Amino acid sequence: MSVHRTSGVATQGREVDPDSRARTHLANERTFLAWLRTGLSLIAVGMGAAGFLPRDLIPGVPYVTIFSVVFVVSGTSLVIYGVSRFASAAKGIEIGDYHPAVTPLFVVALVAAILGIMAIPLVFLLR
Repeated sequence: MSVHRTSGVATQGREVDPDSRARTHLANERTFLAWLRTGLSLIAVGMGAAGFLPRDLIPGVPYVTIFSVVFVVSGTSLVIYGVSRFASAAKGIEIGDYHPAVTPLFVVALVAAILGIMAIPLVFLLR
């Protein structure tokens, strides 16, 4: 015999199971932590590239510096976006009006593709 709780918060005329709401908030926190991890990883790669790659890899072109800065800026942007998205999702969960973000995911994928393309010359120049 299963017990079904119905004592929850009313959301747009419906009762919300408090355990379900808690799980949703915990999932939101895990998603934020994924944004944070990814952003910190990009920052670390940018710092590592700046510290360990030769600056004059392409004479006259600050390619390594640009590469490093793009990584650090991208990582910092992801952390800031993650915090913003976390707050927005938490509010949406509480009021029962959550909407997934699609466009930012395409932007993140585009930035990742650009960073990958920028890394290709480094593979050939560092061999």
